[in-house]
Amino acid sequence: MKFFIAAATALTMGLGPLAGAAGETPETKENILEVETAAPAMWRVRDADSDYILFGTFHILPPGLDWRREALNEAFAEADVVYFEVEADTRDAEAKTLNTIMTQGFNKAGVTLSGMLEKKDAQKLREIASEVNLPFAAIDTMRPWNAFLSLSVQFIIDQGFDPSHGADSVLTKEAKAAGKEVRFFETIEEQLALFTTLDPETEKNLLILTIRDWDKQAAAFDDLFRAWAQADVDLIDTDMNEDMREKAPAVYERLIAERNRNWAEQLDAVLKAESGKGFVAVGAGHLVGGKDSVPALLKEMGYEVTRYGAEAANDN
Repeated sequence: MKFFIAAATALTMGLGPLAGAAGETPETKENILEVETAAPAMWRVRDADSDYILFGTFHILPPGLDWRREALNEAFAEADVVYFEVEADTRDAEAKTLNTIMTQGFNKAGVTLSGMLEKKDAQKLREIASEVNLPFAAIDTMRPWNAFLSLSVQFIIDQGFDPSHGADSVLTKEAKAAGKEVRFFETIEEQLALFTTLDPETEKNLLILTIRDWDKQAAAFDDLFRAWAQADVDLIDTDMNEDMREKAPAVYERLIAERNRNWAEQLDAVLKAESGKGFVAVGAGHLVGGKDSVPALLKEMGYEVTRYGAEAANDN
């Protein structure tokens, strides 16, 4: 089961403070170092007077990876407006994230995760905390969503990945430096609320699935990263979305489907009201799959949607 890695990778944009608390990024794993270049998938959305490129990002990447293809660079350079998921790399966003964690991320006094979990799951949680060098005493006081995110971020960083090298972070800085109009689909408060407002049972199951899935995650993360680098959209959908749809449909609806509909509606409004060229950079999991994906939703709305770039010849 790849549930943990799917949910973890879907939501690493607004977690800078957690990543910062984790310390230095470890040396990149040898198997990841074998991937030196990447050509991630892109889509083109057009109507009579608008031309937008959708780029499926990986929110956190290993330093030194060459993921900038010519088609991507050209589309980004030509865009007048650029969309991202959320503005996470600001002091204000970091302050709001930390405030949310401190005020909503911990259980009431006397309530522990180990007390909520079955004995075998509580023991495994203790082992996981030790594995990623996070104090179990602190983890045990967290609400399930906070423990999930803390373990997720540390796991990904332990693979040698760095949030500051993520495609979204890099492109956001470049867009601002180039004077482009930069827009965001969500606020940091809205992204954090994806977790803080989960119903208690779904929130608890999020952590339980993470615990029970843990030992498979190094291989799963490697598979997902390679699928992204090779623009294997079917495998990205399988690795990121399929397991979440089957094992945790409420989480899939909250993290993927609901947000996709919201973003597609925002883009529909912009494409109808404005003209020109645009660039959209959001997590790859939001752009792949069936009827729930952003490209599929836009196509259903009547827009011309095709694959874009070198990979387009192989998969439309």
